[in-house]
Amino acid sequence: MNLPKIASISKKIVVALLGLFLVLFVGVHLGINLCLLRDDGGTWYRAASNFMGTNYVVKVFEVVLFATIIVHILLTIALQIQNLKARPQRYHRPQKTKTSFGSKYAIWTGILLLCLLMMHFCHFYFVKTGWVEGKYMISIEKIFHEYDRIEMGLMEADEEADFRLFFNCFANKRDDMTKNITSDGNWIANLTANDIEPIEEYLPYFKPDFYNIAKDIFRVPIYAILYIIMFFVVGFHIVHGIPSAFQTLGLNHNKYNAVIQWLAWIYAVIIVVGFSSIPIYFLFF
Repeated sequence: MNLPKIASISKKIVVALLGLFLVLFVGVHLGINLCLLRDDGGTWYRAASNFMGTNYVVKVFEVVLFATIIVHILLTIALQIQNLKARPQRYHRPQKTKTSFGSKYAIWTGILLLCLLMMHFCHFYFVKTGWVEGKYMISIEKIFHEYDRIEMGLMEADEEADFRLFFNCFANKRDDMTKNITSDGNWIANLTANDIEPIEEYLPYFKPDFYNIAKDIFRVPIYAILYIIMFFVVGFHIVHGIPSAFQTLGLNHNKYNAVIQWLAWIYAVIIVVGFSSIPIYFLFF
């Protein structure tokens, strides 16, 4: 008979731990994204993105992160349904309780946040998987290596035809493409899917150009506004979630509950202002 209570407590503890993990990740993610604001042509941001995309530890972490988000959301929904089942009939007269605004509406803002996150993943993470098109970077060294293979007659006829089509496109857009050479001189950036399409199957050594993807997206007012809204919702969850997680884990105390709440507010403000500054910068500056 006591099993449902134990299960409910277990779910709350797991939700609290996963929530704190996500709160820490948001801070790390902010540090990487703030590299976009450096006036270095995207050097720092590309380096950070390259590390995140090629390091095997980070790749494992990505799987853990997505699993954490999904489990956190599913358990939160399960707890909400469980609470509704425990009280199938609402009170005729609303009771004055100490339940915070965050607790009352966390499930709905969570669903809104999930929708906004899916939009965000479509523009960034899903480009890396190849599910959606984006902007790309291609290695200059690799291009000339393949050109040398053509000159030495080392390519098959079909492969050579595709590469010559790419080189002709490259020659026609040479002035535009040379402007997009990265500061280290190793990559041609800001390429579209059409630019790389002729050689996509033969030249695997290209990668998403997240810097130009971010620039293009954040210059779209509607996306910039939605991005800012998303992180206001994140801030809302942080203000509610950190004290709630401490309470669930039994780490709260009357002596320092106020300190925990203030730290949650400070952290939330840093996250909201930090992330919001990025689309504002690209929109107006």
